[in-house]
Formats: sequence, structure tokens, C-alpha cells
Amino acid sequence: MLVLARGTGQSLVLDERIVVTVLATARGIVRLGIEAPTDVGVRRGELGGTPVDPPGRRPPTAAPDPDHAG
Repeated sequence: MLVLARGTGQSLVLDERIVVTVLATARGIVRLGIEAPTDVGVRRGELGGTPVDPPGRRPPTAAPDPDHAG
């Protein structure tokens, strides 16, 4: 796990296409803004389970396994 310290107004970039910005901090609560393409599912971790695909997202397809062609 990478642990970073960020202040209000500061951001971090994931995979050159997702931007997480600290919008505010108060009384031990951090408000985050997340900018991500529509094909990236975003959910709160405490909800658990499998993320729901956003509308219009295509499910991943498995690439054929060359060792088990057949």
C-alpha cells in the first residue's frame, strides 16, 4: 500500500487517467473529488462486494489461451 499525505486542493493521478483531489478536510473527515473516464467503476470500499459496471461499460472479454487452443 502506498501512503501519501495530501492537503486541500492537492491531487494525485492514477494510471494517467484518474485524478483524485482533496476538496476539504474537517473534524477527521476528508472530502475527495474523483475524475475518471466513464469506463472506470468507482465505489466506496465499505460497500463491499463486486463493483457495479457503469452504464455503457462492456464486460471484459477473456483472451484465448494459446496453450489450450482447441
